[in-house]
Amino acid sequence: MKHLRPSRLLSALALGAACALPVQAARITFDGPLDTSLAPFAPLLNHGSEVQNDGFWIDMFSTKVGAADADLVGALVDGADVANACQGIVCPTNNGTQFLAALNDGAADIGRLDGGGFFLKSFDASFIAAQGDAVPSTAMVLRVIGYNELGNPVVSEDFELPGPVAGSYSFSTINVGAALAGTQLFEMVFLGFSCNAAGICSRAQDKAQFGLDNITTVPEPSSFALVGLAFAGMGLARRRTQAKA
Repeated sequence: MKHLRPSRLLSALALGAACALPVQAARITFDGPLDTSLAPFAPLLNHGSEVQNDGFWIDMFSTKVGAADADLVGALVDGADVANACQGIVCPTNNGTQFLAALNDGAADIGRLDGGGFFLKSFDASFIAAQGDAVPSTAMVLRVIGYNELGNPVVSEDFELPGPVAGSYSFSTINVGAALAGTQLFEMVFLGFSCNAAGICSRAQDKAQFGLDNITTVPEPSSFALVGLAFAGMGLARRRTQAKA
């Protein structure tokens, strides 16, 4: 699905008006309000499904050659009921809210609904195992790839997700490195590489599965400028209306 981005000219004009508005973090929580109108089989997510949450779109997709729309690549999981929500897979147990699960080597592409830029700061993640699999101490490498406004990859960072501790998996909060945190993004892709006991990690076995939650971002400064211009415009229109009264 193509997402429209605001005019760069408008952003440049707005940037000159930015001054007093505080920079506030936005967090994708995968809780309500959650728009699943573009994910017809939700809570199961197939190749090409999109959900919208907290001002962002989240597209789930497969990187396999010849991937079909019916291919299962993810799910919205109720963390308070993982026993029923995670049939055939072993989900993390320390998150009582809804989270996103990328399954069968699925990947998540994420961007802002208004097309604006943002900076990624942190996210919660956990490995999700197939039932009965022997998982090494490093279960997966989770890669985050950031894209600029032209759709070109400009930065990436790898994060190791651990295997089970006392038989269980848990979400942990991951703070991204300086290069990723300091690069303005317009899209970001999360995808995994499952690892075997020999330390070889790949995406060829439908085992690169992971949970995501609480993705924390900070909007680009021009986004706040646009808000400032909107408020200024509303004030001007109000004064004109009062003058005519």
